[in-house]
Amino acid sequence: MKNTTLGAAGLALGAGLGAAHLALTIQHHREEKHLRFAGMHADLLHDTAADERLTAITNSSHYAELDHDQRAQFMNANRWVTLWSLMLRLKFKSRRSFRPVAAAFMSGPVGQAFWKSARAHRRITARDKHDERFNDLMNEAYSEATSEPAAA
Repeated sequence: MKNTTLGAAGLALGAGLGAAHLALTIQHHREEKHLRFAGMHADLLHDTAADERLTAITNSSHYAELDHDQRAQFMNANRWVTLWSLMLRLKFKSRRSFRPVAAAFMSGPVGQAFWKSARAHRRITARDKHDERFNDLMNEAYSEATSEPAAA
């Protein structure tokens, strides 16, 4: 009877460890996939900002009135914002350590102009709670820098 109890406990422990390993593997796969997409996004923005001929696709309503230099600045700002979001997602930075970064970004005219233009789009394209929390952090920094209420 004792061997049966120990065997069942060992089996339960093994199943628990297997489930934990599977959960970590799935999380790692998601993070790797996110990193690949973020890298592709950064490459695309880099190429687009580097060649004025490629900016037509990004000449949407919030970029339509920007000249080539301003569009390049906005794309660079978007690359930084995307990188910071990824750093928070992967816990490379904490929310607390990110707050001064967001404040510094919003202290300049390019960061403020970019966020004013992009925040509504980023809100509606947020794919999960992480994106929503990140946007909230950026909205708080924008609000503090401009004394404008944070977007809902």
